[in-house]
Amino acid sequence: MILTAALATGIAVAAEGKNAAAALVDQILDIDHTEQESVLCVGEQEFYTSKKNGPFPNHQFLVSVSTVYALAALTYRDHDDPVMPIANSYNSERPLPELDLICDGETGAVFPRTALIPVSLARMGLLEWLDTWKRPACIEWRPCKV
Repeated sequence: MILTAALATGIAVAAEGKNAAAALVDQILDIDHTEQESVLCVGEQEFYTSKKNGPFPNHQFLVSVSTVYALAALTYRDHDDPVMPIANSYNSERPLPELDLICDGETGAVFPRTALIPVSLARMGLLEWLDTWKRPACIEWRPCKV
């Protein structure tokens, strides 16, 4: 298993094996995502780029973190999922945090505040994903409105 990540810092990194991938997840969750999201892909090979029209990696995460507030927001993409191919993390607790986390650094779009979850839960979900290559069951999800 290889985890490839385009970090919010502009650096691309690949980690081979579960321990190295878990360490990379921790590194990503320690980045304050103020201007750019991190993109994670898991597979049997490194994945850095795709042609304009594909192929696009499946089982992909977009991750954004506020280290100050210990909150994260996630988008999961699975092109083979007929029910929810693109999903955002969901937090049913209210009131919602007064925080905007970047979802798309190119456009400046931010996650809906309902997508903000504790970093500890994001970590648990990302580690589950490394094992299953599926949308983590430990996190609630809602369809992403593209």
